[in-house]
Amino acid sequence: MFSKLLAFGLGALAVVRAAPSLSFQTQYLSCSVNLDGSVATVKSFDALEPGKYTIWNDGLHPPGPLYAYSPDSLLMAGPASVSPTIWSITPSGNPGSNQYTITASNIGTKVSKGMIVSTTGQSDSFTISPAGEGRFTIQVPNEDEVWSVYSAGVASASNVFLQPEMGEIDSRWTFVAV
Repeated sequence: MFSKLLAFGLGALAVVRAAPSLSFQTQYLSCSVNLDGSVATVKSFDALEPGKYTIWNDGLHPPGPLYAYSPDSLLMAGPASVSPTIWSITPSGNPGSNQYTITASNIGTKVSKGMIVSTTGQSDSFTISPAGEGRFTIQVPNEDEVWSVYSAGVASASNVFLQPEMGEIDSRWTFVAV
């Protein structure tokens, strides 16, 4: 237990770039630790990598792809028979912020009156965060509003809209690399 606590403490000091130097000796063991080196930026392994994806909502039955009919239209999800749009996920915030723009060939995405719409103008940034089991939430940065769909348990399409994060499957998205 003590060794785990010591390792955690030394790791914490390394993260804040403190430079402890300690040494101890026993009859059987001699150890010297110097953490005076620089520490690389920590990267979350759960973060979504930039790239091209189809995006699927897991609240629809069966899961349905995110698509846009045309610029300046509501974004839709499902049914699975619809040809999915290929979306480019591009970082838009500070490194490590998980903020991205979500665009297709000639359209972007933005919020308009609580709905997610396609646009030919400037795309909004969204925070894409891990939600467990390979799923993600797509959130308005610094707000408690996530992309969601209406799921009635039937194979139908739904507009994508904003709602407060409540941990529901309707607000969970899977990104499939293409």
